[in-house]
Amino acid sequence: MEITISQSTMKVPVTIVRVEGVFDANSVEQFMEPTKDAIDGGAYNILIDLSNVSFMSSIGIRIINVLYFQLHPKGTDEQEKAVAESIKAGTYQAQHLKILSPSENVCKVLIMAGIDRYIGIFEQEEGALLAFAN
Repeated sequence: MEITISQSTMKVPVTIVRVEGVFDANSVEQFMEPTKDAIDGGAYNILIDLSNVSFMSSIGIRIINVLYFQLHPKGTDEQEKAVAESIKAGTYQAQHLKILSPSENVCKVLIMAGIDRYIGIFEQEEGALLAFAN
């Protein structure tokens, strides 16, 4: 797996994490180390580009979920309950994490895992970047 990190400031600052290769247990550290460094350095809007990922195992799903919780603003118990209900209803979208252009196979995995119910999946980079500003 190869990771490239860049910045975009279309409307708001966004850290773009471009992933290439296979996203499985053997590549978790390669993904998490630079991503954690970006978050520790102040990144709070992250776009994960999966367009060049040929395979994603369940650990990839878990890592995306971990990132969601790291970036999700903590609210009151009532607010968290409302978010959980919105996720169940399919009406919630994470504010600070988006996914860009997963391959067909990876997209199927994301949908089967229900990631699309709370993390926006975008085909075009511009649309994804604009979604952070809303």
